[in-house]
Amino acid sequence: MIEPKMNDKPVAKQIDSGIDPDNSLLPMLIGGLVLIVIGAIIVMMFV
Repeated sequence: MIEPKMNDKPVAKQIDSGIDPDNSLLPMLIGGLVLIVIGAIIVMMFV
């Protein structure tokens, strides 16, 4: 196996952790959208 370069440590850690690189940001995106909607509802209650 090829040894990773010094600046490839985050990539190697992501590969070793088993996280799917195509799908790692999707839960964060959904969570952010939910928090934005909840925040907007709370703001609208006071306006």
